[in-house]
Amino acid sequence: MKTSSATSVSSTDQGPLVEVMDRHNRVLAAMPMSEVRRQQLCHRSVVVLLHDEAGRLFLRKRPAAPRQGPERWDLPVRSPVFRGEAVQDAATRALEQTLGIHAERMRLVQVLAPSLENGNEFLHVFALTRPEGGATQGQPGESDSYFFGHEELRCLLKDFSELVSARFHLLARTLKLPKRERRPV
Repeated sequence: MKTSSATSVSSTDQGPLVEVMDRHNRVLAAMPMSEVRRQQLCHRSVVVLLHDEAGRLFLRKRPAAPRQGPERWDLPVRSPVFRGEAVQDAATRALEQTLGIHAERMRLVQVLAPSLENGNEFLHVFALTRPEGGATQGQPGESDSYFFGHEELRCLLKDFSELVSARFHLLARTLKLPKRERRPV
């Protein structure tokens, strides 16, 4: 018989445990991820920007889900940081689980403060550049995955914004993606 107290819930009852944080990024408690999301509690998560050598950004269509609406282009590597896990380790785990890439030398680009707009996450943004020939699961060629060049990404975000997830819009706006090229005046 399962109990409902937060202290006795294992990771198999309601999902993996994550650390609930205060606004100063200090651990307050450990709770199941499903409950953290339901209550919109502050927690840590990671996202990995995967680029090829030409600087194109890898995106994948998220399948249509009842709560999330129709499928949208989004970053494929995103995960909460589990209880006791280092942020870098969470990024490495998420990249390997999602795309089958083991890379420990990712670069931390930025940490976004929690807000309701980003799911109340301390969002740690990592970047990784892979060789064009580097093997990944879901490599371009599948219709749901694509490396977007700067102009393609600008067009997607500006002219086809309804095809992009709200979280990716927020991240693109915050990180100023795609980086604007300076042209002589």
